[in-house]
Amino acid sequence: MAARVDQDLARLQVTVPEAIRDLAVLKDGVLYCSNDYAMDPRIIEFEMKMHRMGIITRKQCVSMTKLKEERDGSRAHENREFEETSEIRKLFALLQQAVRMSASDIHLLVHPEHANIRMRIDGYLGDYAELTEHECMYLIRALYVASGVKNKNSFSFERPIAARLSKHGEFRLPDELYAVRFASMKSDDGGIVVLRLLYDSLSSRGKKQGDIDLVDLGFTEDQATTLREMADAPNGMITIVGPTGSGKSTTLKFVMQWINANYPHFNILTVEDPPEYPIVGSTQIPVSVQEDDTENVGSRGKEYGSIIATTLRLDPDILMVGEIRDGYSAIAGLRAAETGHRLWTTLHANDAWESLNRLTDLLREGGMHEPLQVLANTQNLCGLMAQRLVPKLCLHCRKPLSEHIHDIPQVVVDELMSGIPDLDISNIYLRGDGCDHCVPHAGGDPEKQKADQRHGILGRTVVAEIVRPDQTLLDIVRKDGIPAARRYWLKARGGRLIADSAMEKIAAGILDPVVAREFIGPLITGSQVLASMESGDVTI
Repeated sequence: MAARVDQDLARLQVTVPEAIRDLAVLKDGVLYCSNDYAMDPRIIEFEMKMHRMGIITRKQCVSMTKLKEERDGSRAHENREFEETSEIRKLFALLQQAVRMSASDIHLLVHPEHANIRMRIDGYLGDYAELTEHECMYLIRALYVASGVKNKNSFSFERPIAARLSKHGEFRLPDELYAVRFASMKSDDGGIVVLRLLYDSLSSRGKKQGDIDLVDLGFTEDQATTLREMADAPNGMITIVGPTGSGKSTTLKFVMQWINANYPHFNILTVEDPPEYPIVGSTQIPVSVQEDDTENVGSRGKEYGSIIATTLRLDPDILMVGEIRDGYSAIAGLRAAETGHRLWTTLHANDAWESLNRLTDLLREGGMHEPLQVLANTQNLCGLMAQRLVPKLCLHCRKPLSEHIHDIPQVVVDELMSGIPDLDISNIYLRGDGCDHCVPHAGGDPEKQKADQRHGILGRTVVAEIVRPDQTLLDIVRKDGIPAARRYWLKARGGRLIADSAMEKIAAGILDPVVAREFIGPLITGSQVLASMESGDVTI
């Protein structure tokens, strides 16, 4: 593995190619070249590459005598460049180090005089290293070029950029990674780049793909059964909602693979911008609407919606759309469901019922006058789901709540007492101070283990709420509105919220209640929400 990383790093070294070394010199941001070879295709190709990386500011044509003088005078500069390149080689090995640390994201924060590298592991973002501003910008420019963006101008924080490094691209990634998403934006004193690491396995700490199912993701047996029943539906739309990083794409991936395993004769098509993970048994259609181009946002949305609509001509049995992001894609997705197709997709919303409000808003944005009347039909809508990823306790160093109940906020104690019937406090645990299992890089030093902000945490699990509507429920949606339907779902159908799922895992000693509350909000269960509705209290 180390050899592969070294090959990738060597590919990024900024040296003049040997074929033109006698014709050009790179020095202090200027490319000097011989007058007689200024238009040589090899010189022009190298010049364009250096411009894209932001390494040169201009090209200067000189005589061969002057070129030799510049080459002789650049020896000290070349020695300095070698040192910088060695540092960049070490920095670019950051991807492999992040994999070893089971990171999901790498943050590069650039300031005027320095830069910080941070990593997110099991949901927690922590400091990793500090660099000079020059070293970090060199790395960012190299990553930008390696991502293969269509608009290959020099990298700049002046415009937001979204790009991607793919396992199947020219740039080779560590074996554990399928792709790396690259996003950048300007800050008040510099800029930020975030790299999302997309693993080939279940997760950064997970099992290999062939060894997992929906329960491994964290769904309960009942929830996994409901998901499979929705997958069996002959048509209709199923939406999965949650914030960025909540595992929506991973859930979609494994639902599609479950469908393929049980219905191998199905034609499963996906429309993704771009594909995040390989989905066994699916034909993945990559969509590129140039997210790094901040102009013509409306035309990009129209193009995305048009591609979704066009896939219906490809005879799909199942259509997966990576995200419903605007009115165009919402209309295209609903049309697919209305024409007898099964469509799975994601939205950004807080909970399952809020996704219905969000989808209604997007359909209105797309020009539909009465979207709720169309959605409130089991032929068109057959599933709503929301999920979060919550850090799990390290079972090797977790601490019993009974011995530390005074160490946690009283509001958490109150929520546990009121939310878990017949609460047995002896089964509830808090995160420990760290051990060799959850903080392996501390070398067994208890002080270092406790100082690490990920102490007592090992992996993450899904907590979810799933609504599988029938026509009675959707009739209430159409006649009395979404709040009335939610109340009916809680009362007559025993609906379970994300907090119910979290409470179940807290009671089983899997989650720390304080950590769970940090990631999902107040631990207020469905029965408590219903009681509040019944009493007329709208504060919950």
